[in-house]
Amino acid sequence: MSPPAHWSLPDGANGDPAFARLHQFWLGKCKNGLLPARSDIDVLEIPRDLLRDIALLEVEAQPDGKRRYRIRLFGSALAAMTGADETGRYYDETVPTAGYAVLQQHLDRAVSEARPMFFASPSAAPGRGFLYFGRFGLPLAADGRSVDMILALVRPLPNPDPQPDLELRLADLG
Repeated sequence: MSPPAHWSLPDGANGDPAFARLHQFWLGKCKNGLLPARSDIDVLEIPRDLLRDIALLEVEAQPDGKRRYRIRLFGSALAAMTGADETGRYYDETVPTAGYAVLQQHLDRAVSEARPMFFASPSAAPGRGFLYFGRFGLPLAADGRSVDMILALVRPLPNPDPQPDLELRLADLG
């Protein structure tokens, strides 16, 4: 059985072969048209050179119908870029408010549509100014359908605009 079309590599993710490699790994875990569960993902099977850039997010439904994303795994390269190991924290506690609003839209779409997501954007990195990141999320579901975790690969990309506009920089500083 071939995977559903909406599980294909999202537009933009083909700019770095690492995204395609993680996507192929994930597709290999999808069986019978169902999403893989967290228990199907052995971190030691993830290509070794990608592990440093991996995050695992737990999806938590809130009483108001919204979702929060708890970081369950935060790769060592991510910790080095942000200056802290964010494991155990909520994503909305680690990203400036304006930047998180965009990130949350993409994560929520990955959850509600049970499909891979990708977007790229500049972000402030302590002591390094602005870096341009590609964020690639792959849905996981204990029951094969209802997304409860996201396997993410976050990597710096060449910045198409080396001088992000002032409004975006101010918004990112939240």
